[in-house]
Amino acid sequence: MSGGLITIMVVVIIIGIYVVNNMQPVEIRFLFWETQVSKALLTLLPLLGGIILGFVIAQIDRFKKERKRKASQKKDKKGG
Repeated sequence: MSGGLITIMVVVIIIGIYVVNNMQPVEIRFLFWETQVSKALLTLLPLLGGIILGFVIAQIDRFKKERKRKASQKKDKKGG
C-alpha cells in the first residue's frame, strides 16, 4: 500500500471515531432561526468548507501561475 492511501485510511478512521463520540445534539440560534444538529456535524461542516475553499484557492493560484508561465514562454519565443 502507498503512504498516501494509508494516511487517508488513518484520517478516515480518526474522523469516524470523532463522529461517534460527538453525536450529542447542540442547539443553534441565529436571528429568528433555531435548530439542533450534532456536535460532529457542527464542527465537520466548517472543516469541509475550509478544505474546499483551500482547494479552490490553490487551483486559482496554479491557474494564474500557469498562465503567467505560458505568457513568458510566448514572449521568449517572439523576442528570441
